[in-house]
Amino acid sequence: MVPVADTVKMIIEEQGRTQTWVINRMNSLKPDIAMDRSKFSAIATGKRKMSGDELLIFCKALEVSPDRFLKTEMEVMQ
Repeated sequence: MVPVADTVKMIIEEQGRTQTWVINRMNSLKPDIAMDRSKFSAIATGKRKMSGDELLIFCKALEVSPDRFLKTEMEVMQ
């Protein structure tokens, strides 16, 4: 499987978003998630695991399916 951090970065790049935009959108959808720049940066660099709630809000914020995180590297390359 592709690491979560790599998938997060790939989705953000594909959509032309910034981490700040994603953080603001996640917090607007679920304020108690309390995402901040430090936490999100640690997720994007693989230094912190993303919780299930954070993953779902990330997907909702960017309108992508959580299935994107289940793809293998070979599926991503195709």
